[in-house]
Amino acid sequence: MTLLRARYQDRTASARARPGATLLDALAPTELRLRTGCNGNGSCGLCRVRILSGPVSAPTEQERLNLGPALLDAGVRLACQTTALGEVALEVENLAPRTQWSGIPAGLLDGPGRRAPAPAGAAAILVALDIGTTNLNLTVWDPRSRRRAALRGSNPQACFGSDIIARLQAAADPAAARQLAGTIEHAVAVALQVAAAEAGPDASCAVMAVGNTAMLALLRGSGGALLDPGAWACPTPWPPEERLRWELFDHRQAAVTLVPPLGGFVGSDLLAAALAAGLAQGHGPTLLVDFGTNTEIALWDGAALWVTSAAGGPAFEACGLSCGVPADDGAIARVRPGSPFSFDVIGGVAPRGVCGTGLVDWIACLVQSGMLTRIGNFRLRDGAGPPSLGGAERGISLAKRDIDIFQRAKAAIGAGVQILMGQAGIRSRDLGRVVTTGLFGRGLDIANAQAIGLLPGVPAERAEAHINLALAGCEAMLTAPEGAHAADPLRARARVINMATCPEFEDLYVRNLFLAPMENQ
Repeated sequence: MTLLRARYQDRTASARARPGATLLDALAPTELRLRTGCNGNGSCGLCRVRILSGPVSAPTEQERLNLGPALLDAGVRLACQTTALGEVALEVENLAPRTQWSGIPAGLLDGPGRRAPAPAGAAAILVALDIGTTNLNLTVWDPRSRRRAALRGSNPQACFGSDIIARLQAAADPAAARQLAGTIEHAVAVALQVAAAEAGPDASCAVMAVGNTAMLALLRGSGGALLDPGAWACPTPWPPEERLRWELFDHRQAAVTLVPPLGGFVGSDLLAAALAAGLAQGHGPTLLVDFGTNTEIALWDGAALWVTSAAGGPAFEACGLSCGVPADDGAIARVRPGSPFSFDVIGGVAPRGVCGTGLVDWIACLVQSGMLTRIGNFRLRDGAGPPSLGGAERGISLAKRDIDIFQRAKAAIGAGVQILMGQAGIRSRDLGRVVTTGLFGRGLDIANAQAIGLLPGVPAERAEAHINLALAGCEAMLTAPEGAHAADPLRARARVINMATCPEFEDLYVRNLFLAPMENQ
């Protein structure tokens, strides 16, 4: 076994690497577990380390592609591609997020125009859980203190990959499938210790969970069974309400209700968001976009709920970008035009990189200034390097590859929106509301998103943003007398569209690659 010594800022860790084990695997059990978004195949470029001393394996083709000669010469390597050939000292660049819960102002999680009702006569701890690919969000009603807490934490399944497919591939191994499911159970147990500390061990617990289809499948421990692409066209039928039993802490048992998905990659999180947004309450045709790694789209035309999903990938979470960081302290979340561009940083600290909302603003500003063409090519002065924020010395620059990643994600969403409007026979001008949700949706500058074609161009008064309508809808079902059946009227009117079967998808996808306003159908 080979000794590794790792450091990150003022933290250190030691690990023993078995022969042939990658640095990523060797550090996984330590406090310096690395961020990764590709389940260790080298495509995301996130698990960067800097070799300080000691012999390691030669760079792989993936490393040459993702890092380039300058970083390799400086000792930067991808931990998933590198093995130690002797005692090695290294510095970690990107730590994996801890499952660390933080509070959210509860009012941000309520649906438009109303607050969640207090559960009448509740005797159990009630937990509404939205399982996102990147984040977990939940609210907790504590019957003893009669208080409602709202918490957000990172999805601990990220250690198996930041995208859905990587986790499903990992879940093909039954042991890994059980581990993937168990990480969520453990994370919720920790959250309850934070949010319901006053509830005694005799208090029972009821959990209602919504999420995209893959996250729910992984929670059942059945993710590997859905690797067959045909299974997504018609997934294994879900019971109307599936119930699990969790062992939390102090021997407390939790009864868990999984709200079944609508079908394909369209989960129950979109159904819950549609319920909370009041899509069927007489506001006219309404478009709802739940931004995330798996972006889900719903269009209410007055009679039917047209739904689909788009492979936004982790671009909106700024994962896999050369300058991308999560929306935490140090992330540039706002960019404004000027010479030079000005920007806002979350937490008011020194910038570390750009999160999803900042990326949208930055690209819109570059297009507006003429530094970026509508086809995604830079138009720079002779000798000028790639665009940077705060001066080149900060190292926060935008690469052509970053633009390409964003364009592909934007094109998939734009095609999804236009396919649904075509199915419903609705034009952009007919939309009475355009609603965005998700952490990315909440902070999105609507005007900038419209300028580069991420959303249809509707008047500002028709656009609204919410941080998590899926959680608000889940909580509404949890506290409703009819439970998950509160969403049955919407479920009955849902029409799931698989874009892979739409002949117009390819043409619409190509047209939506342009960094220009979305075409008005």
